[in-house]
Amino acid sequence: MLCAQGPAGSSSPTALAVSTATASASKLKFVVILTRHGVRSPTWPQARLNAFSAQPWPTWSVPPGYLTDRGYDLMKRFGSFDRAIIARSGLIAADGCADSSGTFIWADSDQRTLESGRALAEGMFPGCPPTVHGLSTGHSDALFHPPATGANSAQADAAFAELVAKSKESIDPQQAALLQEMANVLAGCAPNIACLPALVPSIQLTDAPSAPVRRNGDHAIDFEGPLPQASSFAEDFLLEYAEGMPESRVGWGHVDEPQVRRFLTLHSDYFDLMHRTPALARSQSSNMLYHITRTLEQGMRGQLVADALGPAGSKVVVLVGHDTNIAGVAALLGLHWTLDGRSDDTPPGTELAFELWQNEAGVWSVQVTVSMQTLRQLRDMKDLTVDAPPPRETLTLQGCGSDVSVCSWDGFQKLANAALDNNSVVPSERY
Repeated sequence: MLCAQGPAGSSSPTALAVSTATASASKLKFVVILTRHGVRSPTWPQARLNAFSAQPWPTWSVPPGYLTDRGYDLMKRFGSFDRAIIARSGLIAADGCADSSGTFIWADSDQRTLESGRALAEGMFPGCPPTVHGLSTGHSDALFHPPATGANSAQADAAFAELVAKSKESIDPQQAALLQEMANVLAGCAPNIACLPALVPSIQLTDAPSAPVRRNGDHAIDFEGPLPQASSFAEDFLLEYAEGMPESRVGWGHVDEPQVRRFLTLHSDYFDLMHRTPALARSQSSNMLYHITRTLEQGMRGQLVADALGPAGSKVVVLVGHDTNIAGVAALLGLHWTLDGRSDDTPPGTELAFELWQNEAGVWSVQVTVSMQTLRQLRDMKDLTVDAPPPRETLTLQGCGSDVSVCSWDGFQKLANAALDNNSVVPSERY
């Protein structure tokens, strides 16, 4: 999340305090936070999951894909931390309701995103949470789910060709070994013990190659085979762990924290293909990056800008979406990170923050940070404070120069505009 020390400072926990020199040289003026929803139940119905395992998957207390009560609480804690760290930079007050009206929250129309927005709002402003805005449940929001690229378009052809080439390069022995380990777990065996595949006929994680496919409809370009299945199962094991289920229920007692970490590599591999392949990222995430850029411009100008999110004069804008949104926007800007020992991972609650700064000379700049709770913070429901923060990293915007973490406004705008596919941008009415 935010680095309270200013655009040019370190993002280490010890650098949270704002030095007098930095505070006088540059001030935080506006923030856009793109966040993933909190801990949810698996999106697949249990009957579908059970077809891929020797033992039934755990029963959850909420319908498939819904935010859990624990997920709500974890997001509320993240909201409390957001308030504290933004207040530390001087943008808003540390307590009270005065700045609630200057915080605009827009969430995707799913239950898990709308409820995550409410949890963040409650954590940021106890007793006076800002309204969470969003489309009615069941209505697709183009901000988070842009229209699919046509199956026969030149854009789809280019994206498919890139995905084919990248997927061939991504196959390696480590991935094959992890797929075998997961197949063992699904078959009811420990990860390092060989099992007979015939135990569960639906387990085909090691029997078929993963490959891109062309389709009609919402998923004109998709990926089939062991990797997308394993990615989904890895995420489900993470959710069981983060939900605080007993060890005997996380992967049927065969998946501990180190194994969760190992399996999440498969999830990251799949996301790298489906959401970080350049042509796919342009198709899937240009609309989000466009609206973020316009919202930053509105924050800088202090007056209405077409296609910006939230009212002019807002200090904080929060967009509550999905891991796919974060991965795609990061891909467009060439952003990478390593937090909690994992590269480019986006567990529940992950935040990508775009900070707008202004120095004494009136020059504007942009800094991008990423933050997320560790696996242990999720499982133990740790309070997040300035002294015990979630891991975070100030990200390098390579297009603004050589290994820089601070970008002039003009430089950031040029970088973002060059990354966008204008054909994938959906101009919106004011939110």
